[in-house]
Amino acid sequence: MHWLEAASHWSNVAVEVLVTLCAMAMAGVLGVQVFFRYGLNDSLFWSEELGRLLLVWLTFFGASVAYKRGVHAGVDALSRRLPDPARRGVAIFALLASLGFFAVIVVHGAGFGVVISGQNTTSLGVSRLFPFAAVPVSGAVMFLHALVFLLRELRGVKTV
Repeated sequence: MHWLEAASHWSNVAVEVLVTLCAMAMAGVLGVQVFFRYGLNDSLFWSEELGRLLLVWLTFFGASVAYKRGVHAGVDALSRRLPDPARRGVAIFALLASLGFFAVIVVHGAGFGVVISGQNTTSLGVSRLFPFAAVPVSGAVMFLHALVFLLRELRGVKTV
């Protein structure tokens, strides 16, 4: 179990660095785009597509960071009022459902990635697999986090 928790921790650290870099790159690209468009009256043909790509990565990888930190919006008004055994049962059920959902994201995301891997983006000319890779990879990271949360819940350890 220790190695699984370490893998969850270090994958989250890597994703937090990635999210930070993507946010900085997106702010820089969009700032340069605005300067070129309004300051120089010229448009960078690739900047909007790169900004969209970075936004997709920020969205999916940011979701995995939020999940790890336990800051996703949730409705727990009822489950908090349940007695401990029932609360744990609801938590275990929710984690099992989350694992199933994340597995679907990984499997179908990877399958769709294979389908679009031969296509290139319009402006950047990179494989469409590159921007879309955020979907199955972030799903795998969230699956790992959910697995750690489930094992903690089964041991009776507070998750977040």
